[in-house]
Amino acid sequence: MTEQRNALTNLFAACWKDDALKARFMSDPKAVLAEHGINVPEGMDVNVVENSDNTVHITLPMAPAGSTELSDEEISAAAGGFTQDNLGCSVDLMACPSSNNPDCPKHR
Repeated sequence: MTEQRNALTNLFAACWKDDALKARFMSDPKAVLAEHGINVPEGMDVNVVENSDNTVHITLPMAPAGSTELSDEEISAAAGGFTQDNLGCSVDLMACPSSNNPDCPKHR
């Protein structure tokens, strides 16, 4: 898994430097992933979207197989206000994107 994560991180960095690669990755992600050593299982679709300054895409994981009701512990584990960015760094989803925001308690 770490090897795939490193390959994906390298691909993201390459896309940030190369607009043509980024466009191909967004239009034909399976082919570009394969070129970078990341094979996608047959029958699995891949969608690539890009965050922007004013749009964040959040992927809602599918529910675990066979689970119709989550325990309080499972809900607590899943409902945190943090996620990981494209490089695996922890990101506070409620953090202010700008120190110019007077409503942000972090920047008062």
